[in-house]
Amino acid sequence: MAESDRRLVQTAVIGSAASGLGIVLPQEADELRRLRRRHPAYMYWCGTQLGGCGGKLSDRLYADKVCHFAHAPNASCHRKADGADGADHLFVKQDLARWARGSGVDARAALRDLGSGPGDAVDFRVRDSRQRVRFQFRRLSHAEWSSAREELERDATSLDWVFGPGSAHPETVEEMYGTSGHVLRFRFETQGVARHVRIRAEGVRSSTDWVPLDACAMTPEGLRVPGVRGLVRASRRPVVETSPVPAVAAPGPRPATGADRRSGGRRTSPLVRKVQRLVDEVNALAAPADDEVRTAAERMDREAASWIVRYGRLTGPDFWSGKATKVAAQGDSLAGRLEKLAGKLK
Repeated sequence: MAESDRRLVQTAVIGSAASGLGIVLPQEADELRRLRRRHPAYMYWCGTQLGGCGGKLSDRLYADKVCHFAHAPNASCHRKADGADGADHLFVKQDLARWARGSGVDARAALRDLGSGPGDAVDFRVRDSRQRVRFQFRRLSHAEWSSAREELERDATSLDWVFGPGSAHPETVEEMYGTSGHVLRFRFETQGVARHVRIRAEGVRSSTDWVPLDACAMTPEGLRVPGVRGLVRASRRPVVETSPVPAVAAPGPRPATGADRRSGGRRTSPLVRKVQRLVDEVNALAAPADDEVRTAAERMDREAASWIVRYGRLTGPDFWSGKATKVAAQGDSLAGRLEKLAGKLK
């Protein structure tokens, strides 16, 4: 006969054993009572996407100790992660799906088992552009990470890697500093019965603030985190410069240059380059400033990323219909406000 499971399980899924809807059980008795009143029909499972046994769980309410989930008596389960962070891979997948819908991005998030369970990594892929973002939970050796990166890059136009706590090998971090000037990190914050992802960029000497996914943008260059351009500039490490975001060519034929052929035949707009330069300058100047100034800089960073994406989506006929004129006017206005803020910070 199997022994009774005495672990204080804190996470489960709702709906069915195969569900991807994670939940964190409140630890306080009053909070658990409120959850029961709001959702009397909830049923909890040690979900297979948690690496669990698929068995039903019951919520145990205690006034004198921590509330928790429990397996049925004599249940056999070898789930490895049953703490408050045990469903984080499901929560980031949910956050990514919600973020993609809100951003109008046609994308899909999928769990990846790299050898220790379904929560080893979460891959986010934009369908049309084949852009990828990997959220890494399991720690890989530098050789393993390099091999995984090569495999993902074969079928990706851009690849961003975001590391969870303890998942980045020191050699990997050093390589990221040398090639990108920064490393992207993620962590979670518990809000009620859910946990939500926060991201920041870490440079050699400083880091950006932790921000939710809603503060980030998916641009033609990849995942854009507020303040990262100023961080890279301030790091003073040798960085491989990326090409500015390609915008559409003005109507009318012209000879293609080598740079045009490398960017798919599209020219980079001088206005896009100007906005990017000003955003870099503002972020660098705002880094040592107070919270209010940094918040304003981050807001303009997000606005610039959104505008660049919109500009890059224009097609040739849009120039004749007048759309380009309107979007360019918005870019001019944005550049003017960036110049004004940079002038105040100097």
